[in-house]
Amino acid sequence: MPIFPIGVANSVSANFQFDPLDTIEFARQGNFELLQIYLNAPLLSEEATLQQVMAEITNFKALYFHAEGLLNEDFLNSDYRRQLYTFLKQMDDPRYIIHFDERVNVDKLVNLVDSLNREGVKICVENYFLSEGKADAERNLKKYLALFTLSSNFGNPIYPVLDIPRIFNQKLGFSLEEGLEWCYQILNFFGNRRIPMLLHLIDVSDPAQSRHHYTAVGSGCIPYEQIFHFIRKTRPLMAGAVLEFEDKINPLHSREYIEKVFG
Repeated sequence: MPIFPIGVANSVSANFQFDPLDTIEFARQGNFELLQIYLNAPLLSEEATLQQVMAEITNFKALYFHAEGLLNEDFLNSDYRRQLYTFLKQMDDPRYIIHFDERVNVDKLVNLVDSLNREGVKICVENYFLSEGKADAERNLKKYLALFTLSSNFGNPIYPVLDIPRIFNQKLGFSLEEGLEWCYQILNFFGNRRIPMLLHLIDVSDPAQSRHHYTAVGSGCIPYEQIFHFIRKTRPLMAGAVLEFEDKINPLHSREYIEKVFG
């Protein structure tokens, strides 16, 4: 299976106040192919910085902006969302990532997606958990997948962002085997439908996933060996992978591991 594009988020510039221009310089020098910028309200108001970011688009295969907030009516009706869309529409292929909100009824989620899709901006929905415990986590993931099924049926395509480590956070209560089964199910769900997935990746030495225990992908407790073997075997469509570390060493070692596995 050919290696998919790998990129970094501006979390790697945590020591520089998450400066997206610092991230761009690192990504360019490191030959990363994807770039992800967390576009919160303060950054959205920094027009000069954003124009510098936009000028770098051609240096990457894809640029993803990560919105603040959750996919719900508060987001839909917010001034922030309107400003975000005004900015994104400057792009030839506008897209953004937003966290899934498990509290919203799936029918309302479908209606939200319908309203948002009318504006011509691609929505990438990332798995996200507000509650703790296995039962709530399972309900969350079933609703997450149902949103994609129903949105597709109604002609409103959205795109998945699979944060693999989040499924293995100990607060959800999944065993390692249960977490793997959910990963396989999600990968199969989108793979069978030929919907390209973007992966969010870190690794940790502690199941609580404290930022103080980040480690390179393949060297921690997330079962990447099994997950990547499954991806190689089933060959789902991959938009790429974004490394969401808060330093610049772990992304380099992580890419080496991924390239070794898929090379």
